[in-house]
Amino acid sequence: MIRAAGAIAGVAVLALLFIFSYAQALHRPQPHDVPVAVTSGVPPEVRQQLGAGGALDVQVVADEAAALQRIDERRSYGAVIATTRGVTVVVAPAASAAIADFLQTTVAQQLRRSGTPVTIRTVHRLPATDARGLVGFYLAVGWAIAGYLGATLLGLVFGTGPDRRRTVWRGIALGALGLLVGLGGAAIATSIAGYDHGFGWLVVLGLLTVLATGGVTVALQTLFGIIGTGLAILIFVVFGNPAAGGAYAGELLPGLWRVLGPYIPTGAATTGVRDAAYFPDASLAGPLLVLLAWAVVGAAVALVFAGRGRGMSDAETRASLAGVG
Repeated sequence: MIRAAGAIAGVAVLALLFIFSYAQALHRPQPHDVPVAVTSGVPPEVRQQLGAGGALDVQVVADEAAALQRIDERRSYGAVIATTRGVTVVVAPAASAAIADFLQTTVAQQLRRSGTPVTIRTVHRLPATDARGLVGFYLAVGWAIAGYLGATLLGLVFGTGPDRRRTVWRGIALGALGLLVGLGGAAIATSIAGYDHGFGWLVVLGLLTVLATGGVTVALQTLFGIIGTGLAILIFVVFGNPAAGGAYAGELLPGLWRVLGPYIPTGAATTGVRDAAYFPDASLAGPLLVLLAWAVVGAAVALVFAGRGRGMSDAETRASLAGVG
């Protein structure tokens, strides 16, 4: 009865946190400091209007070429460029379809109401087969699921509280899994969304995402037993998925989801996939470093506490698989 009560309480807490996290993060997307490049030729009163209210982070640049370069390098979501007849609002749906919609509707309408003529220009379009840019997000989520589910399943093979040698083998097996789902996921996403850039980087991102989520899951299970599986779900699913910037870019999310989202594996992987697939000039250093840091910390903790942590019994491992499956 005590164990049953504990299980009910644990599942109830995770379920309620799941509901709260998704609902709170996604129920009312609002722009917060969305970086937008604005050329110096745009009148000061227009720049002031764009920066009012905190929705946009106005980044003044010299000319159109500099503005477009910032978009290409994923340092700005769009641009406002001075023209002889007013301004051109440049949007990049591949960076975020929701922010592109906001710029070409809300922002453009506000400028027009103030008397500024506006034209719209689109760069880095999304293909018709991925009109909202969600294939990359689901790809990242699939990799994350493979990591913590694989870590738990491999616990049945090698044990979840084994000696260091078995922990190493568990990590090697996670690497093989990461390579497999990295290749397979990249191939599936490319065939569906029609990516024409970055296939090799997608494979690397998939491998690192599995190692990140899987390595941390191994570490948490080593330290806390079956509770570690719940903690992994809390980090990577309950908080990580809505904070990843999939349906809505991070700049549209509230509070902690906006601040911490890029530093969670699903968030880093989602950003990395978009950059690799649609923005060949963008640097992947940030997402790759985030994923690598999670993988290294997870592996280090698992190895240090191998054989000394709480670990899980076979029965607990099977129960964890039911929970994450």
